[in-house]
Amino acid sequence: MTETPRRAFMKRTGIASLTAAALGSGVATADRDRPPGHDRRRTRGRLTPLGQELPPDADPNHVTYTFGHVSEDGQWGAASSFPGASPVLSSLYDLSDLENPELVHELEAPNEETRSNDVKFDPLREGIYIRSLEADDEGSFFDPEPDPDGLEGIEVVDFDWEEGTPAEPKVLAYLETPNMGVHKFTEHPEEPVLYLIDKVTDEPGLIAVDFSDPHNPDIEKMFGPPGYCHDCEVEVGREALHAAYIIGETVGYVTFDISDPLDPEQLGFFDYEEQPDYTEIGEPGFELAHQIHPEPERELSIMGDEKFGGIPGGKHVFDTGWDEGSLEDPIPIGFTHSPDARDQDEEPGAWTTHFHDVVYDRGEVLLVDGGYTQGAWVANITDPTDPTPTERYATDDGIDDVAPFAWGAHYNEARDFAFATDANTGVYTFEVSGKAARGEDGGGPDHYYDLEGILGGE
Repeated sequence: MTETPRRAFMKRTGIASLTAAALGSGVATADRDRPPGHDRRRTRGRLTPLGQELPPDADPNHVTYTFGHVSEDGQWGAASSFPGASPVLSSLYDLSDLENPELVHELEAPNEETRSNDVKFDPLREGIYIRSLEADDEGSFFDPEPDPDGLEGIEVVDFDWEEGTPAEPKVLAYLETPNMGVHKFTEHPEEPVLYLIDKVTDEPGLIAVDFSDPHNPDIEKMFGPPGYCHDCEVEVGREALHAAYIIGETVGYVTFDISDPLDPEQLGFFDYEEQPDYTEIGEPGFELAHQIHPEPERELSIMGDEKFGGIPGGKHVFDTGWDEGSLEDPIPIGFTHSPDARDQDEEPGAWTTHFHDVVYDRGEVLLVDGGYTQGAWVANITDPTDPTPTERYATDDGIDDVAPFAWGAHYNEARDFAFATDANTGVYTFEVSGKAARGEDGGGPDHYYDLEGILGGE
């Protein structure tokens, strides 16, 4: 019998049967009142807080922290931000002691009308990070009106490469993009190439950038179908780029061949417009494709939808080679909402999912997400057809009268931890493990997350 990627993964992890692993462990969980659709039969997936660095003066208005990233060696963390009381656009953290992250520098925005939604470390050169630049958005999500004075593109920051230091960084270069500025971007792990997303709805959604010279990044090609691509990520092994198109002429999941990294060619497309919308908690809908993350060991990918109002967006697992799917024909096979998801018109808070990553531990495959009001949370996706939330943690530590507003979670393999950002309360480090989840229903220890308090109860 041919050894498919699915069988190879099962053999490597010692899982003889995903069904048996999910259902036959003999571990029972108790039920409680929860939104319908959540099945917590599988109880492996633990989230343990390690450390936190609050914003300066524990001021939730200091900035609005956005995406967080970690250097390849796990020694540095960075967070992008929208300026608030402070004009800061990016922050660097020393992660030498994971229990005590230390703020090393704050780098201001180039002007008051510019914000940053993304930051990434250069995987090929130590001591460099790149931060996105976009004009402040004065309109709606669907009809943005960028401030004409805001900068649009990326900046390259030297914090320990040539002349810059961790305490005194230097901006090496600014690359302007042609439309509304860079909302998100990704780095190629093995080639000096960046893929930028310049917010458009009716033109090619991505830009390939030659990053051979950090002093002079150069736009090589605009590519992809027309539409607002919100996120993209490289899968090195299959020389593929995965992309999430959120609004515009194209909406859904697009894949590209990047065997020539600077000349991507489209491979496949899963059209959200042909799929059902969200109608109830626990049931998959396909709206506002927000983040795509390949899971290359099993030829899967995880798409997160970001839907505010009404039924929130959740996480879809796509088969891109695990079974019957492919890069040319991605097939959705699993879905979950966040652990405490509920109708956002009826309950306060943003229960939609946000930025996630994947962790392998103890034969389990886990998804870790920074999910707005849900804080940081973990789901077990060992059986990709049945993703199951296990634990969650409210990222509201250290500041009174704020609810969790987690922006994302990024996993670092070198030191085995997750780095999470909360818009108000700064950055966190977590251990994510395949140990048995805690709590009566697998939701975590009671003191991790006070749902009634967050919903406004006593």
